Amino acid sequence: MQYSRLTINPSFDEYIPDGVSNRINLRKIDSIFGGREKIMVILEDDNTILNTAGMERIDRLAEAFKEIPGIERCLTVRDALDIRYENGITSMDPVVEEIPQDTEQLDSLKKKILANSMARRFLSDDFTAAAIILTKANDISDEEIISSVQQVIKENPGPQRTYIGGLAYIRYTIRKDIRKDLMRLLPAGLLLMLLMLYLSFRDWKGVILPFVVVILSIVYAFGLMALLGWEIALITVLLPIILIAVANDYGIHLINLYQEKVGSGRYTDMKQLAASLYQDLKKPILITGLTTMGGLLGLLSHKLRPAAQLGILSAAGIAFALLLSLYLIPVLLSYTRYPEKIRVRNESSSSFIQRILSLFSRWTTLHPKRVVGVFLIITLAGAGGFFLLKINTNTEEYFGKKSGIRKGIDLINCKFGGSQYVSILFRGDVLSPEMLRRMDRYTREIAALPEAGQVISPSAFLRELSKGLYPPDDPHYGTLPATEAAAIQYLELFSWSGYSDQVAQFIDLNNTHARLLVSLKDGSNETGKSLLSSLRRITAGDPQLVCIAGAGLSKIQIADMLVGGQISSLLLAFAIIFLLITLIFRSVVAGLQSALPLVVSIVLLFGLMGYGGIPLDIVNTLLSSIMIGVGVDYTIHFLWRYRSEYAITHNTAQAITRTMHTTGRGIIFNALSVITGFSVLILSGFAPLRFFGLLVVVSIFVCLISALLLIPALITLTKPRYLETAIKQEKS
Repeated sequence: MQYSRLTINPSFDEYIPDGVSNRINLRKIDSIFGGREKIMVILEDDNTILNTAGMERIDRLAEAFKEIPGIERCLTVRDALDIRYENGITSMDPVVEEIPQDTEQLDSLKKKILANSMARRFLSDDFTAAAIILTKANDISDEEIISSVQQVIKENPGPQRTYIGGLAYIRYTIRKDIRKDLMRLLPAGLLLMLLMLYLSFRDWKGVILPFVVVILSIVYAFGLMALLGWEIALITVLLPIILIAVANDYGIHLINLYQEKVGSGRYTDMKQLAASLYQDLKKPILITGLTTMGGLLGLLSHKLRPAAQLGILSAAGIAFALLLSLYLIPVLLSYTRYPEKIRVRNESSSSFIQRILSLFSRWTTLHPKRVVGVFLIITLAGAGGFFLLKINTNTEEYFGKKSGIRKGIDLINCKFGGSQYVSILFRGDVLSPEMLRRMDRYTREIAALPEAGQVISPSAFLRELSKGLYPPDDPHYGTLPATEAAAIQYLELFSWSGYSDQVAQFIDLNNTHARLLVSLKDGSNETGKSLLSSLRRITAGDPQLVCIAGAGLSKIQIADMLVGGQISSLLLAFAIIFLLITLIFRSVVAGLQSALPLVVSIVLLFGLMGYGGIPLDIVNTLLSSIMIGVGVDYTIHFLWRYRSEYAITHNTAQAITRTMHTTGRGIIFNALSVITGFSVLILSGFAPLRFFGLLVVVSIFVCLISALLLIPALITLTKPRYLETAIKQEKS
């Protein structure tokens, strides 16, 4: 059993290639300052958090958090110091030492906090929320840390609302929700598929046989994943959905033809009928299977490893389903009893689907130019949405606005300047007056940026320390140290007082490295890109600048990879499909003609995303390859059957009509199967997966309509030779 080896890794940062600059720089910063990630625990009160109950709970929580293995630092408002110089003595006392007992004392404390840059970091401007900031070690798992943090919160209850924020908590929640999604979506998808198969065929063989193929293909794909030692990422949730939606397509065409042949009355023996099914459909099923795999393998060019892995695993699952459909289903059918009657509509049936297919036949044979014109107009209109398309890899938006984690994220972004930090690292004589002045200037300029939340700076810290060395009327009060020796003296005094841990987060022990920590006000790509650009502009030309890096900036590099991955996977999928169809039909025209529905679908898909404000994210960049691989099947099945019908009738209109009423029915059932399978994604706990489900439904519907309207209209207008001569070539 390989399944026990399967693990979940929700962090897309770890899938970024090792040579990418942000990953290299993050490792460099970690080696100097230790753990880089912050976990924020927020306590919120409707009135003020500066009361006895609020402060006592903060103290209890902080003491318990410090005992958790893997927590390198735990800071609260109690660690913010009121540094004073009184009667020739430096005094360092907590800013919040006594809990105010009346309104006058509370107002006095608020003024003291607002005047202290260290304290303001831990309290919201309206004093209704307080932050406990934890620094997580890199060598401990998110599960261990977050579970311990949650346990501490549970053991120390209080009237305040409590939230957790930070990338570690986001990853922890994503991992937990991935498990929930797999447990929820897989059975829901299978039940929907069973219902769709029953409503389509009303025959137990049409339900059970494709269902068995799907189950076995899912088992095979996940077994292969475990064997290869690959981890489950967020987009891996799509693997069983893809197989539920696509792996039964070949069985659907077999059952559709089975019912058609039984309805014709030409067969009386099931073994003969099963052999006939295999003979008639082995080529089109093999072709559509190969093109589907070709489209999915287009993901191999994607730079994100989980995307390429999804392409391999889904293609392998489809290959397995293809073999089972071609060999297992006909064999199993051959052992069943020949039905006395079959519930199937013939060509003269007045069913809704047959009426639609009859209408399509008339439109494409009588008004082909109008049909092509309408498609052209719609496609051009959809192309306008390309210019509105945006990219967003913000993991904060994976969750619904009403979820607990999203409320915590929004609260931290709104009241505490965000929980994702960027480090600006300097190396050299970092305590020299010149370097301190530069960092001080950078701090002021960065603090004025609309994208920056909090700025933690050595210069601001040293300014605060000077207040404990000089009286308020001294010109050195609240200023930077005049010499490097004075700066060292400031820090030594602070360290001797037992607060060296606070200094260690932005100046190393040897005083050879210093950093500015800047929080992002939100996790959007626009904010990250804008802040990074401003930081580079502000620090441009600094000889002591080493790098600018942060876990929050990884999304920018992921976004750039998404664009490249989208383009390369799209081109590769198109190239594979074009080459396969050209070889199969021995015609370049066939390759080009088969690509038209895909082009229309892609243009309308991205146009809809642009007009609808749906961003291009980590999940839906996979859509084009999946849609190409699946959507081309409908065109292939139509062309294959049309070629056979034309060989009999030698009349374009008659061949189109007969193809519509036979294979057209199977194509519709096929598309409904895919749409039904992917529609289950609306139950996902992740917003990108829900949008993905919606976009698949739209794109597959466009592929279906294009195969049943655009392709036959083009055939009527162009009468391509490859469809009229291929049968003769095979017979000769």
